[in-house]
Amino acid sequence: MSRPEKPIDWLMVDKLLEGGCLGTEICTHFNMHHDTFYRRVEEKFNVSFTAYSAEKKRKGETNLRMAQYLKAIGGTKKGDNTLLIWLGKQRLEQKDTPLDLQVNAETDSKYKEVMEQIKSLQASKSEITSPHS
Repeated sequence: MSRPEKPIDWLMVDKLLEGGCLGTEICTHFNMHHDTFYRRVEEKFNVSFTAYSAEKKRKGETNLRMAQYLKAIGGTKKGDNTLLIWLGKQRLEQKDTPLDLQVNAETDSKYKEVMEQIKSLQASKSEITSPHS
C-alpha cells in the first residue's frame, strides 16, 4: 500500500514560477522531492516541467513589463520604482545605455593601431595569393 500523495496548490506553484522561483525551491515549499514534483507537473499538465515553468516565467515577465509601463504613464501609484528598475535589469535584460558614447584618446589610438595591423595583414595576404609577374 502506497502513501497518499501530498497535495499541491497549483495556483501557488504558478505564482512562484511567475515570480522566478526554481523548481527545486518550489518542491521544498511542498516538502517534496524534486523528481516527484516534476513528475506531478508532467502528469497534471501533460508537458515537461521545463516547458511549464518557462511559460509561467514568461507570464511573470509580462506582468513585470506591464507594471513598469503602468508606473511610467501614471496608471498606478503602486510599486517601488527602484525595485521595478532592478527587476527589469535582472529578468528582462534591460540596461542603462548612455545616449552619447564618448571615446577617450587612448581607446581611439588603440583602435587606429588595430585597423593599421588589419590593413597590413590584408596587404601581405594579397601579396602571397597574387600570381607573380
